[in-house]
Amino acid sequence: MSKKLSIAVISGPVGKTPEDITYSFVFDEVYRLAQKGIEVHVVRSKIESKSISYGIHFHGIERKYDVQALNILAKSITCYPPISLVRKLTDLYGENLYASNVVKVVEKNDLNLIHAHFAYPEGLVGLLAKRRTGKPLVVTVHGYDILVEPSIGYGIRLDLRLDNIVRKVLNEADAIITASRATFSESNKIVGNTGKVYLIPNGVDIKRFNPSLDGSYIKRRWGISDHVKVIFTLRAHEPKYGIEYLLRAASLLKRNNVVFVIGGDGSLRPYHKRLAIDLGIKEKTIFTGKIPQSEVPHYYAMSDIVVVPSLQEAFGLIVSEALACGKPVIGTKVGGIPDQIIDGYNGFLVKPKDPKEIAEKILWLLEHSDKAKQMGMNGRRIVEEKFDVEKRIDRIIEVYERVISKSI
Repeated sequence: MSKKLSIAVISGPVGKTPEDITYSFVFDEVYRLAQKGIEVHVVRSKIESKSISYGIHFHGIERKYDVQALNILAKSITCYPPISLVRKLTDLYGENLYASNVVKVVEKNDLNLIHAHFAYPEGLVGLLAKRRTGKPLVVTVHGYDILVEPSIGYGIRLDLRLDNIVRKVLNEADAIITASRATFSESNKIVGNTGKVYLIPNGVDIKRFNPSLDGSYIKRRWGISDHVKVIFTLRAHEPKYGIEYLLRAASLLKRNNVVFVIGGDGSLRPYHKRLAIDLGIKEKTIFTGKIPQSEVPHYYAMSDIVVVPSLQEAFGLIVSEALACGKPVIGTKVGGIPDQIIDGYNGFLVKPKDPKEIAEKILWLLEHSDKAKQMGMNGRRIVEEKFDVEKRIDRIIEVYERVISKSI
């Protein structure tokens, strides 16, 4: 390809530095794309001026009120599924305002391609921009935009209006990137196995997450003795992540030399802290709140076992991160977790919402420390083979080049 590869990435709230937690998985990706020599322009959904950070060009919404956005809205009505128009006018305007700014960035910088993270709203914004610029569109689906779990109200496609938008976006996209067999299968159901859906597993930085890390300073910070075994999870305190079931599993373990470290924050954190008291496990439960990105690998390092009790999980990068650090992982049989855990080889797969089974697997790993260590080593090997972020980036670039060559 003669012209340097250049892309517009649509990701509303992504941060500008490695320390920003919001959509850090998107930042990690665009940062590595920029390191590979690709000209990356990220368009966010907030009002801000152009800036450059870590070699990435960042753009935002130029102004809140924009006549061009109204013009795009008037011309793009036919792009919307009819039922999806039965929404607030401010939502429709906002989508087109965002799209108009993407169009400006694409045209001003003569970019090759548009890449939207999430099918909605970013995917819709990308589709509107594609219609205006003629540039090919790649959409990465991440979870709540493609999967549903009605029992906890998870997934935007439970709303018929948004479901129709997601279907429209994916059918008109030039390529769809998925991270797990679950999201790959669901995407193919929507687009009819057209060959444009790519399964590219999420990846971790295997240098940053590795078995030689020292987590002793984290233990000291929380007053955890060396003889105490640490069971760790790092999830938002939201219904889909099933932290309640890990706490209930903790109450079933009648051992004094175990502490449960629960990382993350969210709407259910007060409930979970109250539950720990009610279950009589307050003394062996630590709620850390948000953990700085720089410290996350060291939390894995101090852990003996990592548990991922999710009720839904598009991929579950925490699994790969823990495996990369050489830790055995207990995860539920949902979404992308079974793509990473081979039951009995690098951890265990359990049924969701089953505290008893979680407790049984924790106890087994505690009582078979040599086998638990071997599982951790096995996990590291699998990550090196399948979930290295550099391999993911190379495959994404291949998708870009294929899509662009077809559009020329």
